[in-house]
Amino acid sequence: MQPAGRRTLALSLLVALATLPDSMVPVALKSAVVDRWDITLSGAHWFSAVALFGAVAAVFLLRPMDRRWSPSRTIAIASVVNAITLCLLASPVSFDVALGLRFVTGAMDMITLAVLLGLLESGDPARVGRRYGPASLAIMLGLAAGFVVGGLLASMLGVQIFFVSAALSLLLAVAAGCSGGLLNDEFTVVTKSTVRVRYWPALVFSFTDRALSAVVSITASLYLIAEIGLEEHVVGATLGLVLLIIALGAWPAGILADRIGPLPVRIASVLLYAMAFALLAGAPWMGFSSIAACLVLLGIGGAGLAPSMYVLGARKGRGALDMGGIHAAGSAGYLCGLLVAGVLLTLQGSFGQGGVFQVLFLGFATAYLLCNLPAIAAMAGWRVRRASVSSNDHR
Repeated sequence: MQPAGRRTLALSLLVALATLPDSMVPVALKSAVVDRWDITLSGAHWFSAVALFGAVAAVFLLRPMDRRWSPSRTIAIASVVNAITLCLLASPVSFDVALGLRFVTGAMDMITLAVLLGLLESGDPARVGRRYGPASLAIMLGLAAGFVVGGLLASMLGVQIFFVSAALSLLLAVAAGCSGGLLNDEFTVVTKSTVRVRYWPALVFSFTDRALSAVVSITASLYLIAEIGLEEHVVGATLGLVLLIIALGAWPAGILADRIGPLPVRIASVLLYAMAFALLAGAPWMGFSSIAACLVLLGIGGAGLAPSMYVLGARKGRGALDMGGIHAAGSAGYLCGLLVAGVLLTLQGSFGQGGVFQVLFLGFATAYLLCNLPAIAAMAGWRVRRASVSSNDHR
């Protein structure tokens, strides 16, 4: 394996490790949060949502940290702070204090991921997709592993699961500190773009992808179980298959983005993802095989979203700042998706039995397309102008 390939593999493994501590918490909400503080399910949602606010706020820390510390030091410090905060969450504190601690963990998680993904910007510009494809795969596998491990340990450990998350954060801090030249600035030369690059479309992509993923992971599962009548283990296994398809397809999608460009991959993925999501509105009139086929199409479409978004977002050449903005936009989108879906579900009586879900699925699919189209057009316009400037230079 070439040195560049080994570096990509090592960074992807660190990315997977960085996603583990926080992804274990949602599965343990019942035993570690609801039962512990005797709060409602609404309070548990706020406990989850406050981490998203922390992720958005942490964007403003990235620039000063980037100026003062090396990437390895930034990751190590953020991971240690995360570990300490998780240990405090396991201690006898009030729910209000726990919300503040959860805000900090969300911020630290975002910082570590932003720095690690920002390091992948450096290297051959023609192979950006081959770097962000494995990283996207690592994120999905890390999340899946966190859900599995969290589910297994939640019933046995309860609130002590936060100590397991803290141990994983300390492991990431040690790995970052012992990384040698892998994370050092002198080995991480990022070439900043010399042309005007539109960055905001990447933020729109991240926002809309995460907003729709919130509805897929939470509202769609509720829909299939409560309205369609599928068994919980069947829905869990099917949605797990969707995540697996997205994870395994991310690497090939990154390679394809290098060959034909990230924008065509993005366009095809958005259309397939939105179409499959909209088709779920017809689930009451489908058999299980048709529902499963829609979810498989959803996974295939979703596989190309993250790699193409990261490649397009990396064009600015600002490292962690680019990735931090993308993840902050994604956190805001996830929160927005949860809130809008929640508001629509409170109006369920106005739409008739099950009708609110049809409105929600078709409405979100339409809004997803309408938000992506101007961003894709803006990015395509930039590519046309850049190609024109390049051809004039050659003349």
